[in-house]
Amino acid sequence: MTRKGQRKRNANIYALATGMMLLCSLPVGVYAQQTGQRNADGISMTNAQQFISGKVIDEAGEPIIGASVHSKDGKYRTVTDPDGSFSIKSDKQNQTLRISYIGYDATEVNAVAGKPVRIVLTENAQLDEVVVVGYGTMRRSDVTGSISSVKGKELTKNSSANVVQTLAGKVAGVQVVQNSGAPGGDVSILIRGVGTINDASPLYVIDGVPVNGGMWYLNPADIETIDVLKDASATAIYGSRGANGVVIVTTRRAQEGRTEINLDYSFGIQQSAKMFDMMNASQYAALHNEMRSNAGMSLNPLFADPESLGAGTDWLSPMFRTAPMHKVNLSILGGNARINHATSLGYYAQEGIMKNSDFNRLNLQSNISSQILKNVKVSANINLSAENRRNQPVSTVIQNSMRMLPHIPIRDEEGNYTGPTGNAELNGDALNSIAIINEQNYRMKGFRMLSNLSAEWEIIDGLTIKTTGGAELGYEYNNSYLPKYKWGNKEQVNTLQTLSSAYEELYLWDNQLSYDKKFGKHKLNAMIGTSYQQYKKEWMSATGSGRASEMTTELDNATKATDVGGNSYAWALMSYMGRVHYSYDNRYFLTATFRADGSSKFGANNRFGYFPSFSAAWNISNESFMERAPWISMLKLRLGYGLTGNQNIDAYAFADKLEVNGAYSFGSQRGFEATQVSLIYPYKLSNPSIKWESVEQYNIGLDMGFLNDRIVANVDFYLKNTNDMLTKKPVPQTSGTSLVQSDWPPVNIGKVRNTGVEISLNTKNFVGEFTWETTLNMTFNKNKVLKLGGPEILSGVSLIREGLPINSFYGFVMGGIYQNLDEVFSGVPMENRAQDRESHNSKVNTSPGDIWFVNTDNNDVIDDFDRTVIGNPNPDFIFGFNNQFGYKNFDLSIYFQGTVGNDIWNGVRVAHEGMESTYNQFTSTLNRWNGEGSSNTMPRAIYADPNRNNRASTRWLEDGSYLRLKNLTFGYTFTQAGLRKIGVKSLRLYLSFDNLWTLTNYSGLDPEVGLWGLDYGIYPTSRTYMFGASVKF
Repeated sequence: MTRKGQRKRNANIYALATGMMLLCSLPVGVYAQQTGQRNADGISMTNAQQFISGKVIDEAGEPIIGASVHSKDGKYRTVTDPDGSFSIKSDKQNQTLRISYIGYDATEVNAVAGKPVRIVLTENAQLDEVVVVGYGTMRRSDVTGSISSVKGKELTKNSSANVVQTLAGKVAGVQVVQNSGAPGGDVSILIRGVGTINDASPLYVIDGVPVNGGMWYLNPADIETIDVLKDASATAIYGSRGANGVVIVTTRRAQEGRTEINLDYSFGIQQSAKMFDMMNASQYAALHNEMRSNAGMSLNPLFADPESLGAGTDWLSPMFRTAPMHKVNLSILGGNARINHATSLGYYAQEGIMKNSDFNRLNLQSNISSQILKNVKVSANINLSAENRRNQPVSTVIQNSMRMLPHIPIRDEEGNYTGPTGNAELNGDALNSIAIINEQNYRMKGFRMLSNLSAEWEIIDGLTIKTTGGAELGYEYNNSYLPKYKWGNKEQVNTLQTLSSAYEELYLWDNQLSYDKKFGKHKLNAMIGTSYQQYKKEWMSATGSGRASEMTTELDNATKATDVGGNSYAWALMSYMGRVHYSYDNRYFLTATFRADGSSKFGANNRFGYFPSFSAAWNISNESFMERAPWISMLKLRLGYGLTGNQNIDAYAFADKLEVNGAYSFGSQRGFEATQVSLIYPYKLSNPSIKWESVEQYNIGLDMGFLNDRIVANVDFYLKNTNDMLTKKPVPQTSGTSLVQSDWPPVNIGKVRNTGVEISLNTKNFVGEFTWETTLNMTFNKNKVLKLGGPEILSGVSLIREGLPINSFYGFVMGGIYQNLDEVFSGVPMENRAQDRESHNSKVNTSPGDIWFVNTDNNDVIDDFDRTVIGNPNPDFIFGFNNQFGYKNFDLSIYFQGTVGNDIWNGVRVAHEGMESTYNQFTSTLNRWNGEGSSNTMPRAIYADPNRNNRASTRWLEDGSYLRLKNLTFGYTFTQAGLRKIGVKSLRLYLSFDNLWTLTNYSGLDPEVGLWGLDYGIYPTSRTYMFGASVKF
């Protein structure tokens, strides 16, 4: 039975106990005093000067029935009545009361006779908390692995529609990065670092169903808890899918004996948190003249008098707006001894701060469970999600807006969209970004269903069999339409439309036999089971160009089909698993798991993988010798080892890929006409021996509690080795297959290591009428490629090399700027330095104002061999810091989050501080070098950049560390009797602010640019201000 259900069920018992206690300890006249008038909170006021009266409630404002209240000296005792109220005799004016209730932290308050006191008890998160461990649950105190939990109420404080984003900074060992500020934007997540150069995404399990599509479509308001399994002793029960960690989501259930209706509505506005500072027309004209003069090129006649051009056109501001958003959530929960139900409906509507972008989502969630027989329970749940979003091609829009020259107007005198005309070297060749936003149409519609049905039969006491069937279905439809246009020199003579759709389905059937029994001081929990999953995805796309009329926008009306395609993808997984957990006297704990997975993704010889784990714990605080240290309430040591796998790879890597549209020409020599012959040939070699990427992990953890868990700390040390990592191996030219590196066959020859420390701390600084609770978590992680097994991989500026973190930055080291010709001709020469002073030409050779780079290989020239490792996108540590305050009916939450020590490649600056092409530039280039001593960081402006000042170097690398006030929420809860007369239990009004403030040295729009630290232009992050109301009936 649940805690709050137990309160209702035993209300009469507690009331009776109250009467009997008073009968034994107080004069008869007390009863007359207790039946007197009560105030608005139901607190007895009659003759209050002889007694201390008050009310005990939980954090949600609900009365706690049967809470024990006694004076600190133990002389007087009572319990709270069904309204949570109490009255206790006091033989002095000021009395210290101690209040306790099972499952809640006991508290002491100083009370004054005659002044009613209101006491809020906080649930004890450590005492009886149940965590989901995969195919079962376990008491927190019994856990031997590394598991962190987040309550659902912590996920709804910010405005994000993506539930993964709400985890940012809340769990030690979990790094969450927002890849885009767009409505419904994408989010990346890592658990304990990057374990592979392939897909490092964790496994998501929603209400017992391991899903394939993530959990982005869930409504945060529908979630009861999220449990994150981090070490292999916890994740090995998921075998081949547990290598990157497991995120287990449990949606809301009803509480027995209690009906509850909740309605929450919030409205907010969003504004861009930061915007680029671009040059105006006169500033750019002067720069353009300087660039071309330094290169010895003719000037743009339109820029003959830069000052006369004035400010010109601001191409960024018209793209953005102050945008509204709405959230509505309605939930109905109820139940009795036979059936429980929880149903919710949620609607989320967000207009983007970039015009003509928006996101709408409708969620329906329902959980039902029924005790149909004394020993048989049936449960069912379903989650439906429908979304509709309008996107903008962010990179295209933002890049063109920033490249457009400010002397060009958005529209001409006739109201038509304009664009660059004439010579592109003089006027640029960017597209009109405002026209793109207003004229082009990008829409996506999606639907997702997740459901499961389970039956549980307790055969005998402690022995239970459970079967679960689940399904995940998803459908997505995309439609992009580009009208024909002519914007300056830019012209598209035909309309262009692309449609695509994808359908995916996953089916699951799990069977478990569990045994849970206690024998004196011995406790045994065992489980064996099977799991079968089958997944399939099909997709198609088609593109058509041309229209007889702009009024006919269906693809069928296109005059020409330019591209039609489609494909499918499928896999299946059969699994056998088992777990044994043993504990003795709540002091010593042992857990062992084993899983065997058979996957269709691998060849016949490597189809099965085997994944064991072992862990142990010692609850030192329950030893008799710890009685001498009563201030230590918890001290538990955990040790764990496990082996998991990663099957997030191509489903057909073990088989050759065939090119079915191949052709060969015969007879093309000596004047004979060529004959085209169709053929099928392998273009991508397979690896029949491909097998799982395996991850072995060691974990040492220490859980500590002090002062009756007023202070709780957890520390974990881990070593995580990814063995048999799949890397690409070169193929010989004689193979006849593709020689492109991305088409090389994957081979299990790589190895990656992550080592780290996770620290979490929770302190209850004040309890009672004023509460203050602090939560801090920090994660230190080091990543290294131990073995690659093939050539290093360089993609742009990102390098994968043995001995380095994955995707380290690679380039030149900027030394400084040549201030005069003597410096140019001293030291190691740049590649483009003239042979001597006499032949020097500043228009084509390295000159004063150019950058000199460090000679890292100590040879006699600066060239590409001087490139070296220049940065690391992985942070030294990540953290989250939250403070929650409460005073009477007020609540305040202040939540910070950030990273330290990561580098960011600012690719936006390359284009807009390069001063070498016909793009508008940042105002930072006003501080460019224009004479000796004028700058040692910003080089001269010269068209075509003969010295390659803009090469990949530390010039574009920046510190990505940041501290962000992620959320601030302030609320007030009304619980007056007047509300209850109209059927309202409580009303809470609140203000919530997201991304209110960010401290960083990064010059870009936002330091959250993606896991690999590459910023080439993103949808700006918004600052959000929300007002909301929550009503409980």
